[in-house]
Amino acid sequence: MRQALADFGTSLNRIRALANSIVAATGAALSNPAIRELHETQQCGSVVLLTGYFEAFLKDLVRRYIEDLSASGVAFTGLPEDMRNRHFEGGGKVLSRAVEFARKGKPAPFGSATPQDIVARLHSASAGGLYQIVWEAFADTQANPGPDVVKEIAKGLGLKNFWPTVSTHSGNPARWSDSALTSQLIDLIAKRNACAHTGTVSPIPTAADILNFADMLEALGTGFVTALEAELAAHKATVPPAAPIVAPAAGLAPGGSTASSP
Repeated sequence: MRQALADFGTSLNRIRALANSIVAATGAALSNPAIRELHETQQCGSVVLLTGYFEAFLKDLVRRYIEDLSASGVAFTGLPEDMRNRHFEGGGKVLSRAVEFARKGKPAPFGSATPQDIVARLHSASAGGLYQIVWEAFADTQANPGPDVVKEIAKGLGLKNFWPTVSTHSGNPARWSDSALTSQLIDLIAKRNACAHTGTVSPIPTAADILNFADMLEALGTGFVTALEAELAAHKATVPPAAPIVAPAAGLAPGGSTASSP
């Protein structure tokens, strides 16, 4: 999960570099309308890219968490009931979409999984041993991952009291209270929709706005990952320790008897 956060940070830094270059060229933009128009285009494009990076991060994070949980040693029957139900119900919906897109010769919108792969993962939970949860059933970003959507994703993964928890683990809770996180995310999504659907937004998001959005997303991602790490650790703590392997007595082969021959 930390790798998902690191990859997200790399993407955010690209936007930060662009915003900082716009700040550095403020003087030129004030004296040259062409440069100013270029900056405004880049500023609008930046909020679209930020939400795209965030959506990709959410899917990557969910996938990694579900894969780690599936390999944690926790029995499928030991998972929360809501999670087990979503594996089957949501997984069935994912399978239907995968079949539909395969029939039309189109790639699935949630990744490269084939219908056969999804069927195998759905069935794995009934085998009584190792299983693979259908992670795509938990990663519906609805193409607009605002606060309610993010909270619903977190709820599906078992997280409660989500926004206060994320704030606490954001790395800077004094700056990023739960209300600050949600209000900034709402503002980002609104600007993204305006830019994506109309090509512009009024007022144009400033370079300072863009840097603030990047900081908010990084804090949100940090808090989300930390909360999921704690949730995974709690699941692992329920796994009983493996029975110790008893070495055979000296001179005996495994399974040998200590009884003497007649």
